[in-house]
Amino acid sequence: MTLLFALLLSCAGSDEPEHHEAAEEHAEAVQLSPEAIEAARLVVVPAQEGVLTPELKLPGRIQLDPRREAVVSAWIGGQVDQIAVRSGEVVHKGQTLATVQSPELGEAIAAYRGALARDRAADARLERLGRLEAQGVAARAQVLEAEADHAEAEGDLEAAEERLRILGVDPSQGDPHSGEHYVSHVPVRSPISGRVLTATATVGRRVSPGDALFHVGDLSEVWLLVDVYERDLHRVSEGQTVSFTVNAWAAQPFEGRVEQVGDWVEPDSRSVEVRVVVPNPEEKLKPNMFATATLRLSDEGATPGVVLPTEAVRSLDGEEVVFIQEGEGRFVPRAVEVAERSIEQVRLSSGVAVGEPVVVEGAFTLAAELEKAELGGGHAH
Repeated sequence: MTLLFALLLSCAGSDEPEHHEAAEEHAEAVQLSPEAIEAARLVVVPAQEGVLTPELKLPGRIQLDPRREAVVSAWIGGQVDQIAVRSGEVVHKGQTLATVQSPELGEAIAAYRGALARDRAADARLERLGRLEAQGVAARAQVLEAEADHAEAEGDLEAAEERLRILGVDPSQGDPHSGEHYVSHVPVRSPISGRVLTATATVGRRVSPGDALFHVGDLSEVWLLVDVYERDLHRVSEGQTVSFTVNAWAAQPFEGRVEQVGDWVEPDSRSVEVRVVVPNPEEKLKPNMFATATLRLSDEGATPGVVLPTEAVRSLDGEEVVFIQEGEGRFVPRAVEVAERSIEQVRLSSGVAVGEPVVVEGAFTLAAELEKAELGGGHAH
Protein backbone atom coordinates (compact mmCIF):
# COMPACT_ATOMS: atom_id res chain seq x y z
CA MET A 1 0.00 0.00 0.00
CA THR A 2 2.90 2.38 0.79
CA LEU A 3 4.44 1.72 -2.64
CA LEU A 4 1.09 2.32 -4.32
CA PHE A 5 0.61 5.62 -2.46
CA ALA A 6 4.06 6.73 -3.58
CA LEU A 7 3.10 5.86 -7.14
CA LEU A 8 -0.12 7.83 -6.76
CA LEU A 9 1.71 10.94 -5.56
CA SER A 10 4.30 10.67 -8.29
CA CYS A 11 1.55 10.63 -10.92
CA ALA A 12 -0.13 13.95 -10.02
CA GLY A 13 -1.79 15.74 -12.91
CA SER A 14 -2.56 19.43 -13.49
CA ASP A 15 -3.00 21.99 -10.70
CA GLU A 16 -6.60 22.70 -11.82
CA PRO A 17 -8.65 19.56 -11.16
CA GLU A 18 -11.95 18.98 -12.90
CA HIS A 19 -14.89 18.22 -10.65
CA HIS A 20 -17.67 15.70 -11.28
CA GLU A 21 -21.02 16.87 -9.94
CA ALA A 22 -21.78 13.50 -8.33
CA ALA A 23 -18.52 13.46 -6.39
CA GLU A 24 -17.88 17.06 -5.38
CA GLU A 25 -17.59 16.16 -1.70
CA HIS A 26 -14.82 13.64 -2.34
CA ALA A 27 -11.24 14.08 -3.43
CA GLU A 28 -11.55 14.63 -7.16
CA ALA A 29 -9.95 11.57 -8.74
CA VAL A 30 -7.14 9.09 -8.64
CA GLN A 31 -4.60 9.35 -11.45
CA LEU A 32 -2.49 6.22 -11.91
CA SER A 33 0.46 5.26 -14.02
CA PRO A 34 0.45 1.85 -15.73
CA GLU A 35 2.78 0.60 -12.98
CA ALA A 36 0.40 1.78 -10.27
CA ILE A 37 -2.58 0.17 -12.01
CA GLU A 38 -0.71 -3.12 -12.13
CA ALA A 39 0.29 -2.82 -8.48
CA ALA A 40 -3.32 -2.15 -7.47
CA ARG A 41 -4.52 -5.08 -9.61
CA LEU A 42 -7.37 -3.04 -11.01
CA VAL A 43 -9.90 -4.66 -13.30
CA VAL A 44 -12.17 -2.41 -15.37
CA VAL A 45 -15.17 -3.66 -17.37
CA PRO A 46 -18.09 -1.94 -19.13
CA ALA A 47 -21.20 -1.85 -16.94
CA GLN A 48 -23.81 -4.34 -18.11
CA GLU A 49 -27.52 -4.62 -17.57
CA GLY A 50 -28.81 -7.76 -15.93
CA VAL A 51 -30.93 -9.10 -13.13
CA LEU A 52 -29.81 -10.06 -9.67
CA THR A 53 -30.17 -13.75 -9.00
CA PRO A 54 -32.04 -13.75 -5.68
CA GLU A 55 -30.48 -15.74 -2.87
CA LEU A 56 -31.42 -16.90 0.59
CA LYS A 57 -28.64 -17.22 3.13
CA LEU A 58 -29.68 -19.57 5.92
CA PRO A 59 -28.13 -21.47 8.82
CA GLY A 60 -28.20 -25.24 8.54
CA ARG A 61 -26.98 -28.42 10.16
CA ILE A 62 -25.62 -31.72 8.90
CA GLN A 63 -27.56 -34.86 9.74
CA LEU A 64 -27.38 -38.50 8.78
CA ASP A 65 -30.04 -40.01 6.57
CA PRO A 66 -31.93 -42.26 9.03
CA ARG A 67 -31.95 -44.94 6.35
CA ARG A 68 -28.15 -44.89 6.46
CA GLU A 69 -27.60 -45.24 10.20
CA ALA A 70 -28.22 -47.90 12.81
CA VAL A 71 -28.06 -48.12 16.58
CA VAL A 72 -26.68 -51.59 17.26
CA SER A 73 -28.06 -53.00 20.49
CA ALA A 74 -27.71 -56.15 22.54
CA TRP A 75 -30.27 -58.75 21.56
CA ILE A 76 -29.97 -60.49 24.89
CA GLY A 77 -29.05 -59.76 28.47
CA GLY A 78 -25.62 -60.78 29.68
CA GLN A 79 -22.03 -59.63 29.87
CA VAL A 80 -19.90 -58.22 27.04
CA ASP A 81 -16.95 -60.58 26.70
CA GLN A 82 -15.35 -59.41 23.45
CA ILE A 83 -15.19 -56.22 21.35
CA ALA A 84 -14.11 -56.61 17.73
CA VAL A 85 -14.12 -52.98 16.48
CA ARG A 86 -13.32 -49.49 17.65
CA SER A 87 -14.91 -46.12 17.04
CA GLY A 88 -14.01 -44.77 13.59
CA GLU A 89 -13.54 -48.15 11.92
CA VAL A 90 -15.33 -49.08 8.71
CA VAL A 91 -17.59 -52.13 9.06
CA HIS A 92 -19.69 -54.20 6.70
CA LYS A 93 -23.23 -55.47 6.93
CA GLY A 94 -23.36 -58.63 9.05
CA GLN A 95 -19.93 -58.07 10.61
CA THR A 96 -19.60 -59.03 14.28
CA LEU A 97 -18.92 -55.96 16.42
CA ALA A 98 -18.95 -57.62 19.84
CA THR A 99 -20.11 -60.75 21.65
CA VAL A 100 -22.26 -61.07 24.75
CA GLN A 101 -22.03 -64.05 27.09
CA SER A 102 -25.49 -64.83 28.40
CA PRO A 103 -27.19 -67.35 30.69
CA GLU A 104 -30.30 -66.79 28.59
CA LEU A 105 -28.58 -68.47 25.67
CA GLY A 106 -27.95 -71.57 27.76
CA GLU A 107 -31.59 -71.63 28.77
CA ALA A 108 -32.64 -71.26 25.14
CA ILE A 109 -30.40 -74.14 24.09
CA ALA A 110 -31.79 -76.32 26.88
CA ALA A 111 -35.32 -75.44 25.87
CA TYR A 112 -34.52 -76.30 22.27
CA ARG A 113 -33.06 -79.67 23.24
CA GLY A 114 -36.16 -80.49 25.30
CA ALA A 115 -38.51 -79.42 22.50
CA LEU A 116 -36.56 -81.45 19.97
CA ALA A 117 -36.70 -84.55 22.19
CA ARG A 118 -40.43 -84.18 22.73
CA ASP A 119 -41.00 -83.70 19.02
CA ARG A 120 -39.06 -86.83 18.16
CA ALA A 121 -40.92 -88.82 20.83
CA ALA A 122 -44.28 -87.56 19.61
CA ASP A 123 -43.34 -88.39 16.04
CA ALA A 124 -42.29 -91.93 17.01
CA ARG A 125 -45.49 -92.48 19.06
CA LEU A 126 -47.67 -91.27 16.19
CA GLU A 127 -45.89 -93.55 13.75
CA ARG A 128 -46.26 -96.57 16.11
CA LEU A 129 -49.95 -95.97 16.77
CA GLY A 130 -50.55 -95.56 13.07
CA ARG A 131 -49.17 -99.05 12.44
CA LEU A 132 -51.19 -100.51 15.32
CA GLU A 133 -54.36 -98.89 14.05
CA ALA A 134 -53.76 -100.44 10.65
CA GLN A 135 -53.47 -103.83 12.38
CA GLY A 136 -56.67 -103.20 14.30
CA VAL A 137 -54.90 -103.10 17.64
CA ALA A 138 -55.01 -99.34 18.43
CA ALA A 139 -58.16 -97.29 18.65
CA ARG A 140 -58.75 -94.28 16.40
CA ALA A 141 -59.03 -92.04 19.44
CA GLN A 142 -55.46 -92.92 20.44
CA VAL A 143 -54.19 -91.94 17.00
CA LEU A 144 -56.02 -88.61 17.10
CA GLU A 145 -54.56 -87.89 20.53
CA ALA A 146 -51.07 -88.73 19.23
CA GLU A 147 -51.58 -86.42 16.25
CA ALA A 148 -52.53 -83.56 18.57
CA ASP A 149 -49.49 -84.20 20.78
CA HIS A 150 -47.27 -84.29 17.70
CA ALA A 151 -48.63 -80.97 16.40
CA GLU A 152 -48.08 -79.36 19.79
CA ALA A 153 -44.53 -80.71 19.98
CA GLU A 154 -43.77 -79.36 16.50
CA GLY A 155 -45.06 -75.92 17.52
CA ASP A 156 -42.88 -75.91 20.63
CA LEU A 157 -39.86 -76.93 18.56
CA GLU A 158 -40.43 -74.16 16.02
CA ALA A 159 -40.71 -71.61 18.83
CA ALA A 160 -37.48 -72.86 20.41
CA GLU A 161 -35.70 -72.71 17.04
CA GLU A 162 -36.89 -69.15 16.43
CA ARG A 163 -35.69 -68.10 19.87
CA LEU A 164 -32.23 -69.45 19.06
CA ARG A 165 -32.18 -67.60 15.76
CA ILE A 166 -33.08 -64.35 17.51
CA LEU A 167 -30.14 -64.93 19.83
CA GLY A 168 -27.85 -65.43 16.86
CA VAL A 169 -27.60 -69.24 16.93
CA ASP A 170 -28.43 -71.43 13.95
CA PRO A 171 -30.34 -74.50 15.22
CA SER A 172 -29.14 -76.53 12.25
CA GLN A 173 -25.54 -76.26 13.44
CA GLY A 174 -24.21 -78.71 15.99
CA ASP A 175 -25.60 -81.63 17.96
CA PRO A 176 -28.33 -80.49 20.34
CA HIS A 177 -27.81 -83.54 22.56
CA SER A 178 -24.08 -83.16 23.10
CA GLY A 179 -24.02 -79.36 22.94
CA GLU A 180 -21.01 -79.45 20.64
CA HIS A 181 -20.55 -76.46 18.32
CA TYR A 182 -22.97 -74.39 20.39
CA VAL A 183 -21.29 -71.36 21.93
CA SER A 184 -22.13 -69.60 25.16
CA HIS A 185 -22.02 -66.08 23.67
CA VAL A 186 -24.21 -64.14 21.25
CA PRO A 187 -22.68 -62.17 18.37
CA VAL A 188 -23.73 -58.52 18.02
CA ARG A 189 -23.69 -57.79 14.28
CA SER A 190 -23.99 -54.59 12.27
CA PRO A 191 -27.16 -54.45 10.17
CA ILE A 192 -25.59 -51.99 7.69
CA SER A 193 -22.25 -51.10 6.14
CA GLY A 194 -20.69 -47.87 7.31
CA ARG A 195 -18.43 -46.37 9.94
CA VAL A 196 -18.58 -46.88 13.70
CA LEU A 197 -19.50 -43.39 14.91
CA THR A 198 -19.70 -44.20 18.62
CA ALA A 199 -18.91 -47.31 20.64
CA THR A 200 -20.14 -47.58 24.23
CA ALA A 201 -19.51 -51.30 24.67
CA THR A 202 -16.77 -52.27 27.15
CA VAL A 203 -15.56 -55.72 28.12
CA GLY A 204 -17.25 -56.88 31.31
CA ARG A 205 -20.19 -54.52 31.01
CA ARG A 206 -23.51 -56.09 31.90
CA VAL A 207 -26.20 -55.33 29.35
CA SER A 208 -29.94 -55.80 29.04
CA PRO A 209 -31.87 -56.46 25.84
CA GLY A 210 -32.06 -53.23 23.84
CA ASP A 211 -29.01 -51.55 25.39
CA ALA A 212 -27.19 -49.54 22.69
CA LEU A 213 -23.60 -50.67 22.15
CA PHE A 214 -22.63 -49.07 18.81
CA HIS A 215 -23.81 -46.34 16.45
CA VAL A 216 -23.00 -47.10 12.81
CA GLY A 217 -23.53 -44.63 9.97
CA ASP A 218 -22.95 -44.46 6.23
CA LEU A 219 -21.44 -41.00 5.64
CA SER A 220 -21.12 -41.28 1.85
CA GLU A 221 -24.30 -39.20 1.57
CA VAL A 222 -25.67 -36.86 4.23
CA TRP A 223 -28.52 -34.41 4.73
CA LEU A 224 -28.30 -30.66 5.13
CA LEU A 225 -31.33 -29.37 7.03
CA VAL A 226 -32.19 -25.68 6.73
CA ASP A 227 -35.13 -23.75 8.14
CA VAL A 228 -36.84 -21.52 5.57
CA TYR A 229 -39.14 -18.78 6.80
CA GLU A 230 -42.77 -19.06 5.83
CA ARG A 231 -42.60 -15.85 3.76
CA ASP A 232 -39.85 -17.31 1.54
CA LEU A 233 -41.35 -20.76 1.12
CA HIS A 234 -42.85 -20.05 -2.31
CA ARG A 235 -39.35 -19.43 -3.67
CA VAL A 236 -38.01 -22.87 -2.72
CA SER A 237 -38.74 -26.05 -4.65
CA GLU A 238 -37.46 -29.59 -4.98
CA GLY A 239 -34.41 -29.94 -7.21
CA GLN A 240 -32.95 -26.51 -6.41
CA THR A 241 -29.19 -26.30 -6.01
CA VAL A 242 -27.90 -25.33 -2.57
CA SER A 243 -24.31 -24.36 -1.83
CA PHE A 244 -22.95 -24.14 1.70
CA THR A 245 -19.85 -24.02 3.86
CA VAL A 246 -18.93 -25.41 7.28
CA ASN A 247 -16.44 -24.02 9.77
CA ALA A 248 -14.16 -27.04 9.53
CA TRP A 249 -13.70 -26.49 5.76
CA ALA A 250 -14.43 -22.78 5.45
CA ALA A 251 -12.58 -22.42 2.14
CA GLN A 252 -14.34 -25.36 0.49
CA PRO A 253 -17.88 -24.95 -0.82
CA PHE A 254 -20.18 -27.97 -0.76
CA GLU A 255 -23.26 -28.47 -2.89
CA GLY A 256 -26.48 -30.45 -2.80
CA ARG A 257 -30.03 -30.45 -4.10
CA VAL A 258 -33.33 -29.89 -2.33
CA GLU A 259 -34.99 -33.27 -1.89
CA GLN A 260 -37.96 -32.29 0.21
CA VAL A 261 -39.71 -29.16 1.42
CA GLY A 262 -41.37 -29.92 4.74
CA ASP A 263 -45.11 -29.81 5.36
CA TRP A 264 -44.98 -28.58 8.95
CA VAL A 265 -44.61 -24.92 9.96
CA GLU A 266 -42.93 -24.49 13.34
CA PRO A 267 -45.28 -22.29 15.40
CA ASP A 268 -42.52 -20.37 17.20
CA SER A 269 -40.09 -19.65 14.35
CA ARG A 270 -42.66 -19.66 11.52
CA SER A 271 -40.25 -21.72 9.45
CA VAL A 272 -40.33 -24.96 7.49
CA GLU A 273 -37.55 -27.53 7.43
CA VAL A 274 -36.03 -28.10 3.99
CA ARG A 275 -33.98 -31.24 3.38
CA VAL A 276 -30.99 -31.13 1.04
CA VAL A 277 -29.21 -34.30 -0.08
CA VAL A 278 -25.44 -33.86 -0.22
CA PRO A 279 -22.86 -36.29 -1.68
CA ASN A 280 -20.05 -36.79 0.83
CA PRO A 281 -17.55 -39.20 -0.77
CA GLU A 282 -14.60 -37.97 1.32
CA GLU A 283 -16.71 -38.03 4.50
CA LYS A 284 -15.63 -34.51 5.42
CA LEU A 285 -19.13 -33.60 6.53
CA LYS A 286 -19.98 -34.97 9.97
CA PRO A 287 -23.32 -35.24 11.75
CA ASN A 288 -24.26 -32.18 13.84
CA MET A 289 -21.90 -29.80 12.01
CA PHE A 290 -23.32 -26.30 11.56
CA ALA A 291 -23.44 -24.89 8.04
CA THR A 292 -24.13 -21.61 6.26
CA ALA A 293 -26.27 -22.34 3.22
CA THR A 294 -27.09 -20.26 0.15
CA LEU A 295 -30.21 -21.09 -1.86
CA ARG A 296 -30.18 -19.61 -5.36
CA LEU A 297 -33.74 -18.75 -6.25
CA SER A 298 -35.50 -18.22 -9.56
CA ASP A 299 -34.90 -14.80 -11.19
CA GLU A 300 -38.31 -14.83 -12.86
CA GLY A 301 -39.88 -11.39 -12.49
CA ALA A 302 -36.64 -9.80 -11.24
CA THR A 303 -36.10 -6.08 -12.01
CA PRO A 304 -33.31 -5.42 -14.54
CA GLY A 305 -30.57 -2.87 -13.94
CA VAL A 306 -26.81 -2.38 -13.88
CA VAL A 307 -25.39 -5.37 -11.99
CA LEU A 308 -21.89 -5.21 -10.47
CA PRO A 309 -19.82 -7.38 -8.13
CA THR A 310 -20.36 -6.48 -4.49
CA GLU A 311 -16.71 -5.46 -4.07
CA ALA A 312 -17.10 -2.78 -6.77
CA VAL A 313 -19.18 -0.64 -4.39
CA ARG A 314 -17.25 1.17 -1.65
CA SER A 315 -18.24 3.59 1.11
CA LEU A 316 -16.78 7.12 1.12
CA ASP A 317 -17.90 9.66 3.73
CA GLY A 318 -21.00 7.59 4.40
CA GLU A 319 -21.92 7.45 0.72
CA GLU A 320 -21.78 4.43 -1.56
CA VAL A 321 -19.64 4.96 -4.66
CA VAL A 322 -18.10 3.10 -7.56
CA PHE A 323 -15.04 4.15 -9.53
CA ILE A 324 -15.44 5.14 -13.18
CA GLN A 325 -12.45 5.26 -15.51
CA GLU A 326 -12.27 8.63 -17.28
CA GLY A 327 -9.36 8.60 -19.65
CA GLU A 328 -6.01 6.91 -19.39
CA GLY A 329 -5.26 6.01 -15.77
CA ARG A 330 -7.85 8.38 -14.29
CA PHE A 331 -10.50 6.99 -11.90
CA VAL A 332 -13.33 9.09 -10.50
CA PRO A 333 -15.65 8.14 -7.60
CA ARG A 334 -19.32 8.17 -8.58
CA ALA A 335 -22.17 8.12 -6.05
CA VAL A 336 -24.65 5.31 -6.69
CA GLU A 337 -27.88 3.98 -5.25
CA VAL A 338 -28.05 0.24 -4.55
CA ALA A 339 -31.52 -1.18 -5.13
CA GLU A 340 -30.84 -4.82 -4.32
CA ARG A 341 -28.05 -6.94 -2.91
CA SER A 342 -27.03 -10.57 -2.92
CA ILE A 343 -23.96 -12.21 -1.45
CA GLU A 344 -21.86 -11.66 -4.58
CA GLN A 345 -23.63 -8.92 -6.57
CA VAL A 346 -25.55 -5.64 -6.33
CA ARG A 347 -28.13 -4.08 -8.64
CA LEU A 348 -27.92 -0.30 -9.03
CA SER A 349 -30.97 1.92 -9.45
CA SER A 350 -28.92 5.00 -10.41
CA GLY A 351 -25.41 6.37 -10.78
CA VAL A 352 -23.97 4.27 -13.62
CA ALA A 353 -25.11 3.90 -17.21
CA VAL A 354 -24.80 0.73 -19.24
CA GLY A 355 -21.44 0.68 -21.01
CA GLU A 356 -19.53 2.97 -18.63
CA PRO A 357 -16.13 1.56 -17.58
CA VAL A 358 -16.35 0.53 -13.91
CA VAL A 359 -13.62 -0.75 -11.59
CA VAL A 360 -14.86 -4.18 -10.47
CA GLU A 361 -11.65 -5.33 -8.75
CA GLY A 362 -9.31 -3.11 -6.74
CA ALA A 363 -11.87 -0.44 -5.77
CA PHE A 364 -10.95 -0.90 -2.11
CA THR A 365 -7.42 0.35 -2.81
CA LEU A 366 -8.68 3.42 -4.69
CA ALA A 367 -11.09 4.30 -1.88
CA ALA A 368 -8.36 3.93 0.73
CA GLU A 369 -6.00 6.24 -1.16
CA LEU A 370 -8.71 8.89 -1.60
CA GLU A 371 -9.40 8.84 2.13
CA LYS A 372 -5.69 9.25 2.85
CA ALA A 373 -5.49 12.20 0.51
CA GLU A 374 -8.54 13.87 2.07
CA LEU A 375 -7.17 13.40 5.59
CA GLY A 376 -3.91 14.96 4.45
CA GLY A 377 -5.69 17.93 2.90
CA GLY A 378 -4.40 17.13 -0.55
CA HIS A 379 -5.58 15.35 -3.68
CA ALA A 380 -4.75 11.96 -5.11
CA HIS A 381 -5.06 13.03 -8.71
